[in-house]
Amino acid sequence: MKIRNIVVTLFLLFATASVNAQSHNEEVTVEGSFTPHIKKSERVLMNPQLPKHEFNIPDYKVNTQDFFYNYKLDLEPVSPMSYNDVMSHDITNNFVKIGLGTRLSPDVLFRHYSDLTRNMSLGIGLTHNSTWTNMKDYDNSKYMNNAFNLSMNNKFSGFQLRTFIDYHNDMYNLKYSPDINTDDVPDTKRFINSLGVKLLSNNNQTSYRSLYDEFLLDYNYTGIQGGVMENLIKFNAYIEHSNSWFRNSDGIQTLSVDIKAELNNISQTLFIISANPRLDFDGEYYNLHLGFRVDAKTNSTSMGGIYPDIKGSLYLFSRNIEFYAGLGGKTKINTLKEILSENPFIISDLTNMGEFDYEKTKIDFQGGLNFKVLNKVSTRLGIRYRNVNNYIFFKDTYNELGTFDIVLDNCTIFNFLADIQMKINDDIKVAADFAYNHFERVGQVEPWYEPKVKFNLRGFYNLDEKWNFNITTYFEGKRYAYKSESKSMKLKPVCDIQLGCDYNFNDDLSFYAEIKNLIHNKYQMYYGYPSYGFQAFLGFKYRF
Repeated sequence: MKIRNIVVTLFLLFATASVNAQSHNEEVTVEGSFTPHIKKSERVLMNPQLPKHEFNIPDYKVNTQDFFYNYKLDLEPVSPMSYNDVMSHDITNNFVKIGLGTRLSPDVLFRHYSDLTRNMSLGIGLTHNSTWTNMKDYDNSKYMNNAFNLSMNNKFSGFQLRTFIDYHNDMYNLKYSPDINTDDVPDTKRFINSLGVKLLSNNNQTSYRSLYDEFLLDYNYTGIQGGVMENLIKFNAYIEHSNSWFRNSDGIQTLSVDIKAELNNISQTLFIISANPRLDFDGEYYNLHLGFRVDAKTNSTSMGGIYPDIKGSLYLFSRNIEFYAGLGGKTKINTLKEILSENPFIISDLTNMGEFDYEKTKIDFQGGLNFKVLNKVSTRLGIRYRNVNNYIFFKDTYNELGTFDIVLDNCTIFNFLADIQMKINDDIKVAADFAYNHFERVGQVEPWYEPKVKFNLRGFYNLDEKWNFNITTYFEGKRYAYKSESKSMKLKPVCDIQLGCDYNFNDDLSFYAEIKNLIHNKYQMYYGYPSYGFQAFLGFKYRF
C-alpha cells in the first residue's frame, strides 16, 4: 500500500503540473479512444487481470463516414445481457493498415504492443486520414485527421495503474453555401488540436467479502485555433463491496458508491460534483439495482438536484429472455470537447459563454425486451422517454460564414429502439439497428439536424479462407436546417451504401478494397457540408 500511495501521488502531481503549465496559446483537443473498464464479474468473482493487449487489432469493417462525423444510433443498453458475436482475429505485437482513395485520400493506421517488463506493457497508436482534392461545387473541401495514442499498464502487488495520452490534430475547411460570394475570404482553414492525459488505478482484489476500488483522473484541453479553448478536469472514485447478506435468497448483493467531480473552464468556470450510492441484487432470475444520484454545481440558478437510479431485469428460460426497465436522471456539463465531436464547424468566437451550461435530464425512463434464440439471434426492443433541459441544437449563423451557432432548448424526447444480430452460420452474419426519434421543443421551430428515423444494416460474408466481404447501408429520415426566423429548410434523406472486401494472402498479410457512398448520394450532414460522394479505396493490412 505504501508503494501504491507513492506512485499515485507522483502521478497526481505530474498531472496537476501539466494542467498549470498549459498555455492559453496552445490549441489542442482530445477524445479518449481507449476507455479502460473492468467487468463486474471480474470485480465480484475473480481478481481483475491486466489486459494482455491494450491495443486490440479489430477486423476491418466499412464505416459510414467521410470523416469524423458521429453516426451512432441512440441505442444505450440498459441491461447487461447482450449477444455480440465478434469475428475472431489474431492479436500480434504490430499492425499496420495503409490505403489510398480516389480523391487522393490516404488512410493510415498503426498499432504497437509490447511487454517492457513482466509487469509493464506499452501500447502506441497512430492514425491519419485525409482528402486532398476538392468537390465540384466547393473550392475548399479538403480535410485532415491525425491522432497519436499512448498507453502504459503497470501492475504492482496490490493494484494496477494505467496511463493514457491522446493527441489529436484536425484540419477542416469551412465550406459555404454556393449562393454566398466568398471571393474576399482569404483562408477557410480551421485547425482543432487536442491533448488529454488519463490515469486509472484499480486494486487487484475481488469485491466479494472485500473492498474493490477504482480511481480515475482525466485532463483534457480542447481548442479551435484563434478561437474558443477549454480546460476540462474529471475525477472519479468508485468503491464496491459484495456479499451474500440475505441468506434466504440466492445470488450476491453488491453495495457501491460512485463519486464524480468535473471542472470545466472556458472563460467562466463550471463545477459539478455528484455521488451515486446504490445496492444491487443479482439472482438467477432477476437483477435489481436500487440507488439515487445527488449533485451540486456552481454558476447556475439551481444549486443541485437529486435523481432516482433504479433498474431491474427479469430473466426467463435460462436468461434467454429478459424484460428490463429503468428510471434515472442526471446533470452534466455541455463541454466543448463533446460539441466539437458532433459538429467541428461551430462558431469559433463564443461571446455568450452561458451557452456552455449544464444539461439536466430530469426524467429518463427506459424499458424493453431482450431475447436470444439458440445463441444465433440476439434482439432488443425498447422505448426511452426523457425530459431534458438545455439540450443542444445547431443553427446556421451568418455572423461567421460557414459555421453554426449553439442553441439550448428544453425538450421532451421519445425514442423507439430496436436492434438485431443474426449468426446465420459461421460464414454469414447480419446486424441491423433502428431508431425512431420524436422531439417536443419549447423554443425551437424544429429539432435542427435531428432525424426522425435512423436505420443501419450490416452484413458480413466469408466466402472461404481467402475472401471476406462486407456491406453497410445507413439511412436517416427527414431533417431540418435553420435558415431564418421564419424559414427552415428540409434536407434530403441520408442514404449511404458502402462495400468492403478483404483478400487474405496469408495469416499476416491481406489486401483490401472498399467503396464509400456507392450510389453517389450528395446528402448534407449539415447545411453547406455535403457528402464527398463516391470514393474507392485500395490498400493492405499487415501484422508482424
